[in-house]
Amino acid sequence: MTGHTDAVVERNFNRWLERVQDNPVRFLSRAENDEGSGVSRAFFLDVRDAQHFASTRLRWSSNVPLRALDEGAAYLIPPRTARFALICDADANVDEAAKKFESDFKGVAWSLEAAFAGTPAFFDACAAIDESDATESKYNGLFEVVRGGGTPAPRDRLRLWQPSPELARWLPSVERKMDAFKDGRRPTCLDVGSGAGRDAVWVASRGWNVVAIDNDKRGLDRCRSLAERHGVEASVRTLDLDLNKRASEETLATIDKILALESWSPVLAVYAVRYLHKPFVRDLPRMLPNRSAVLWFHFMRGCERTSVGRPTKDRDLLEPNELRDVFALWDVIIDDVVELPDGRPVSSFAVVRGAKEV
Repeated sequence: MTGHTDAVVERNFNRWLERVQDNPVRFLSRAENDEGSGVSRAFFLDVRDAQHFASTRLRWSSNVPLRALDEGAAYLIPPRTARFALICDADANVDEAAKKFESDFKGVAWSLEAAFAGTPAFFDACAAIDESDATESKYNGLFEVVRGGGTPAPRDRLRLWQPSPELARWLPSVERKMDAFKDGRRPTCLDVGSGAGRDAVWVASRGWNVVAIDNDKRGLDRCRSLAERHGVEASVRTLDLDLNKRASEETLATIDKILALESWSPVLAVYAVRYLHKPFVRDLPRMLPNRSAVLWFHFMRGCERTSVGRPTKDRDLLEPNELRDVFALWDVIIDDVVELPDGRPVSSFAVVRGAKEV
């Protein structure tokens, strides 16, 4: 089992506070924005009901009621490698709540640091720490309490979910290379195989319009819900479409209709994370304009030889240099292979159409 195994989940606030003091960087990095992103990261997952959260909350918390998690809202919580702390209802069984994060359906634990009941005494203790820290700034506002402020506006809601690490790492470089925002309009991109929409919402929060493409209706519903949750619903449109059943030209024609209806600019970037339809990839160079970009992060040949053992089919695996050959005349931002925690190799590939194609 992988995940948070180096320490037990702390239930005692004072003991946990000592751990924060011993290693503040480990905890306080949660307050840093992703470059240019309008969605800040939280550290506390508050699973109380929305009414109690609106009444009193920690500034650096995100509210996902426990019943919502039971009903399928796990896409709102952190990836298993991200450390966080849990705030439960005042009368809740904290141990039982924490057990929900001991493992997922794959038997992998989340990195839950601590779990506390959201009692008045807990919030008073946090407020006292924050007040005493006003001059020293040891905790970087980690324990700031908001009382009676109501539910945060969508644009002010923090997130515990994260975009795909490689996309978050390389999109800013791609934006600078292509000068994505120079025209003063929101540029448009395609999220191919968008899933629950975490990447689409993150990209929209950076100033893009996003067409999220998938053939999973539940995933598209979640994408729309997540966009609304963070106030970018006007910049995210979903498209229920199976690329395996459509020619690339037909797909682009359908997308063009959406762009015309929304008065959006033409598609300037295409990205995909853990999705591959090779005919569509091969068609992109002739369909995208100058100054456009492609970012593709997908499983490489060799996955079939790992302990996970999949994917195995040729159509689902990228070969070495396959993407480089397709985009041979484009400017390469990154062409590398990274390894997932489970050992599978994944492409880290980003190119911009520019000076080489004249």
